[in-house]
Amino acid sequence: MSNKTIFYGLLLIMQAKPTSKRYTRIFSLLVFFIQISLNTFLKSVVIILSITILKFKIYQRRELMKITKIVNNNIVTSADEHGMEIIVMGRGLGFGQKPGCDIPDNKIEKIFRLSSQNDNQKLIDIIEDIPLEHIHAADQVISYAKSMLGDKLKDTIYLSLIDHINCAIERKKNNLLFQNPLLWETKQYYPSEFQVAVQSLNILKNALGITFPVDEAGFIALHFITSEYDTEMKVTFDIPKLIDEILHIIRKHYPHGFDEDSIHFERFITHLKFFAARVLQAKQIPDDGDFLFRSMIREQYRQSYECAVDIKSFIENMYQIPLSEEELIYLSVHIKRITMK
Repeated sequence: MSNKTIFYGLLLIMQAKPTSKRYTRIFSLLVFFIQISLNTFLKSVVIILSITILKFKIYQRRELMKITKIVNNNIVTSADEHGMEIIVMGRGLGFGQKPGCDIPDNKIEKIFRLSSQNDNQKLIDIIEDIPLEHIHAADQVISYAKSMLGDKLKDTIYLSLIDHINCAIERKKNNLLFQNPLLWETKQYYPSEFQVAVQSLNILKNALGITFPVDEAGFIALHFITSEYDTEMKVTFDIPKLIDEILHIIRKHYPHGFDEDSIHFERFITHLKFFAARVLQAKQIPDDGDFLFRSMIREQYRQSYECAVDIKSFIENMYQIPLSEEELIYLSVHIKRITMK
């Protein structure tokens, strides 16, 4: 028996269902022919048995997937192989079913696995009344965003963005369009998130045939940012505003301006994004007790330090949040870097 014949036999086994009669006949016939050619038997039998065991395990795992709760006609909950709750989505998956029924493999379109039971329940509450097509479109956007932005996106993106996209679709259908007051700031301070959001509009157009204005890309980007920084949406809205105010104060101290295309300015904006998030959540970098270093910065970076003190005064007056000396020193160092000629 030739290696080519064995190869085709193995291929047919892999394509057949483990419980089908066709699978059994092919397997028996292949073993028979292998016995004719003993030289190839030992090589092939290991492969055959490995494939059979693997397919059986996969089949067995799927057999164990049963409905634990019916959310609606298209969404049910189940448990994975580790006993963790999962949300299973597919057209007609819950129609006419009840808890304990098997979940057909060919009806599964999406499985959601969130990190906590609490998040799972929140997602169920959100998606139970949302059309399946809208959920699919939002999931495509999230999958694309994860591929571009990496692990920075938390599970909360499912909770916020699916609901937002569904609302945006309904608003568009009713010709209710909102202007984004933070569009420029989002493009300026979060270029990566904004570009992903712009591409997300194309994904929604291809999936649903709906064209959104660029303002919507700004709103979607804010959801990405909220998930990345693990903040509330109100904080995300206020971060660009606070950055603008800080830059305005710096420009007053340095009327000749600074190079906004420099690597130092880019790093400063990154620092300000985290700094603003801490301020708006009343969090701060604790003092490290290095009095000598602080004294040196105050003395050698006097103008930058005075600028940072003005920023501190603004924040304390506007937000009633005191700034630590450590935050002040970090600001001074960054201000010095971006204003060096």
